[in-house]
Amino acid sequence: MSVKSEEQTEQFVLLFPIPQRVILLVLVGLWLWQWQLVLLSKKIDITRIILTMDPYDIHPQPSKAKLIQSTKSCVTTITKIILPWHILTVFLLSQATQDKYGTSVWLVGLINISPLLQLITIGALLFSSSTMLQRCFKNIICLGNIEPKPLRTNYILISDTLTSYGKPMIDYGLYLCQLITNPVGTDCIIRKDPLGISLNLDLMIGITPATIRLIQCLREYKRSTSSADARAALFNALKYSCQFPILVYTVVTRAYPGETPSANIYWLLLLNSMYTFWWDLTMDWKFGFFNFTNSGMKLNEVSRAQRHFSIKTCYCAIFVDFILRFAWLWELVSGVSVFKGEMNVFWLQFLEIVRRWIWIFFKVEAEYLSLQGAFTEKAQD
Repeated sequence: MSVKSEEQTEQFVLLFPIPQRVILLVLVGLWLWQWQLVLLSKKIDITRIILTMDPYDIHPQPSKAKLIQSTKSCVTTITKIILPWHILTVFLLSQATQDKYGTSVWLVGLINISPLLQLITIGALLFSSSTMLQRCFKNIICLGNIEPKPLRTNYILISDTLTSYGKPMIDYGLYLCQLITNPVGTDCIIRKDPLGISLNLDLMIGITPATIRLIQCLREYKRSTSSADARAALFNALKYSCQFPILVYTVVTRAYPGETPSANIYWLLLLNSMYTFWWDLTMDWKFGFFNFTNSGMKLNEVSRAQRHFSIKTCYCAIFVDFILRFAWLWELVSGVSVFKGEMNVFWLQFLEIVRRWIWIFFKVEAEYLSLQGAFTEKAQD
């Protein structure tokens, strides 16, 4: 990397410290969700898919308008608190790194703990605004529990969104490790903790969302009442288990860097990308590409009989999903990235959030059509 690129990266890290980038990605995700509810409500009755109250409660589910309004109110409140807080943290960090206030321990400590307090604040506001979110999240982190339909989609949207935040979670976990080992260091929130990496803490954090989804799939397999549901749950579990060989391989290559060609891991990544892309189109979005049935494999057209999005929109979503699923391969082959260093890391993390946002549109649409009996088989995630 050139001297100029290193300077640009350093400036970027000071403006967007590692844990603060994660906070900003959470804000982006919340606003994308708010916008998504508005757009989906124009196509379908989202209250039939996204439940905000116990389905067996005697009180009716809130209307679409109330759901959108309550979500917007919560997201707006979070933004009004967190965005100025972020700006203040960055400003104080710039002052501390320039020693304008000397080496005040209390100031540095305040800066370093600020991202943790921000995340706690976001969580508190979200959970206080939705008892259903509390219920789902509590079950998800409790050994990957998942309730069946009609609440299943709630769990899937939350759990799969966590998988898209896997890499930001790694960064945040390394920040927490740095906060514990170096709480008053001026580089606490701008450097990734080497101890966490040497202990493979980053890998353990990164694999956690996929592990949760794997356990959920096995739970669904155990309680399945038909061979079709059981088969789909097992193949879905296989999709998430594909990430474990990558984890093991990474640990081995770190321990013995000179014995195993590190390029072999890309074959595992390619397999994982191909499988997840096929699953998006065939199983999640119900487009029927290379759909395996008891009678063999069949290739259907994307323009299924019932849909709420135009055929051009469907093909655009497929194209974008393909590009983002295989973005790592393009960088590997070309040797060129859009940005350098931490800027490129943040860019790729942002693109994954956008990809998940697109995925949710067609996943919710497929679930809605399945609820109306548009498919012969139950929609599986």
